[in-house]
Amino acid sequence: MAYTSEDMRLMGGVPGQQLFIYRTEDDAATVSGPGYFDQAAEDYNLETGDIVIACTGANYAAAIDLMVAANTDGAVTVITA
Repeated sequence: MAYTSEDMRLMGGVPGQQLFIYRTEDDAATVSGPGYFDQAAEDYNLETGDIVIACTGANYAAAIDLMVAANTDGAVTVITA
């Protein structure tokens, strides 16, 4: 699978300090992989310092990870905290 904008919700904040929740049946390793959230930079203005709470895996319940985004010219990477 891959990133789907409908699965991401902005919970609050301001650009560079936004908090998102993301639910997917993709596993945590896939979600934290390079480029997974690239489209979110366009869809949600995902910027460096934004935080993503990711509920991943089967039934969105296999793992919950806190991720911090880094956006370099639209190429987004996340670091699991």
